Amino acid sequence: MIESEVKGMPQKVIGILGGMGPAATGELFNRIVNNTVAKTDQEHVNMIIINDPQIPDRTNYILGKGESPLPRMINNIKKLYYAGAEVVIIPCMTAHSFLEELQKESPVPIVNAIELVESYFKSFYPSISKIGLLATTGSVKSGVYNKYISKEIIVPDEDNQGKLMNTIYSENGIKAGNTSKETTDEIITIINTLKEKNIEAVIAGCTELSLVLDDNNVRLPVIDPVLLLAKKAVELGNNCSILNVR
Repeated sequence: MIESEVKGMPQKVIGILGGMGPAATGELFNRIVNNTVAKTDQEHVNMIIINDPQIPDRTNYILGKGESPLPRMINNIKKLYYAGAEVVIIPCMTAHSFLEELQKESPVPIVNAIELVESYFKSFYPSISKIGLLATTGSVKSGVYNKYISKEIIVPDEDNQGKLMNTIYSENGIKAGNTSKETTDEIITIINTLKEKNIEAVIAGCTELSLVLDDNNVRLPVIDPVLLLAKKAVELGNNCSILNVR
């Protein structure tokens, strides 16, 4: 097993199973770096990243329209392990729908980002009871958020869910690099329909959404699994040396 050390303390080598999509993977890497208290290169988190955009689309498979992403994800996890990773994180929330199958095949632990969301609510917003969820149709259909989160979850109606997917996946969507104000405004409009159902917070439940949403433009607490994953990686890989705990 590979360990790096800073000031005599053991650190975990973090493996990132990325490429789903590449921008979210890059964002996770940047947030790990930016949330680390470090004065030298040697004090940063030791990471191994696989950025494999050829992993089949998770939502398409869940909806019965495409190839299973599991074989390629499992193969990549094993590559991370053989390269020295001691724990794996996945910056794709829809991929968490397959977490149990992945963990069975993985030689190292996989961090559950949705459980991090649940822990965050318990720590900082215990009184909140109703949460809006913006996620891929695959995540919604798989019920992965309901499986790990104890709060009442409100999702967009069918029409607005379709608009959300278009905003993420279309030729001019976030996955294509469009993080413009117009894109953000489209998502805010969907969130406003959820506010009519008295939601008290929003989960940016597709990693691309973390590129455009925050507390200021939503005007509700925005729970960002990518940020929570980054902070967990710092905790595991750099002895809890974390900026901006909340």
